[in-house]
Amino acid sequence: MRKLLRGLYKKRLNRVMAKRELTDLSFSAMVFAPHPDDETLGCGGTILRKKAAGARVYIVFVTDGSRSHEGLIPEAALKARRQQEALQAAQMLGVGPEDVIFLGFGDGRLTQAVNEAIGEASMPGESNVLTQVQSLLATYTPDEVFVPHPEDRLADHTATYRVAIAALQSLPPERAQSIAVYAYPIWYWRHWPWTPLGGNGKREMLNILKATVRNGLGTAVFEDFQHSVYVGEVRSQKQAALAMHISQMQRPDSIPNWSILSDVAGGDFLDCAMQDYEIFHSPQGVFSQPIENKQIPQQISQQIPQQISQQPFGEVVSP
Repeated sequence: MRKLLRGLYKKRLNRVMAKRELTDLSFSAMVFAPHPDDETLGCGGTILRKKAAGARVYIVFVTDGSRSHEGLIPEAALKARRQQEALQAAQMLGVGPEDVIFLGFGDGRLTQAVNEAIGEASMPGESNVLTQVQSLLATYTPDEVFVPHPEDRLADHTATYRVAIAALQSLPPERAQSIAVYAYPIWYWRHWPWTPLGGNGKREMLNILKATVRNGLGTAVFEDFQHSVYVGEVRSQKQAALAMHISQMQRPDSIPNWSILSDVAGGDFLDCAMQDYEIFHSPQGVFSQPIENKQIPQQISQQIPQQISQQPFGEVVSP
């Protein structure tokens, strides 16, 4: 039943998103990726198409991805490895190293950094994640900003969303109004029938069940995503870019318990990321298209769903 319903949903999603395509892909963009591989999973096809249209695209890796295989490899070694993988994947997407930025925050530790940065006790400085994101927006002045979906519900993902929104909120109103903001789904897909109900332990299963109810048994996707980019013609290139993230895609023969992305939800998770359309949500309070004569709400951060700050997946880290 799940596979049948999932197939029907995919067909309907294609029909719906065909009517919501972004037509001009030449605008410059800044993609905020919580971990190396999220840039490809969430909007790799869009990056490819934007580069083909002549757009300047910057990729910002917010954390170092060093704890995706904690206990199996030293963090320093995995950090270096994932940085090289990220550069190779970006190259496959048409983005050169000069347009790739590593903020280097600890994998699984971004929530604390963001809380400190946007809290009352925060202090300005180069190590402040909010200060760094503000500086990037001021320096590179992208026309568009891509962030993780607020319902991704993985700690580093929601923290990346929060700090990006806070940085946008701090911009002068005229500048903020000129930036289109698109939120891409990754772990959002982890609910039935898009992926199975089963998980690693009772807690994950309960979280998946809650997400299923919250997303209307998988139907919320048809209303929650207002924009799309057709990527069917560049899917093979997107897959090739994702393959560059070897630590996340290939299991070493000598380490049988090394988890890879194809393990998640029996492969359905990756399948969701490789559909014909990449889809994007317009976060409430942030303009998805340039709009004249409107003001940014005083507290965009207050509009972030309260539940995402509760870190329902605890200390789960990348991939």
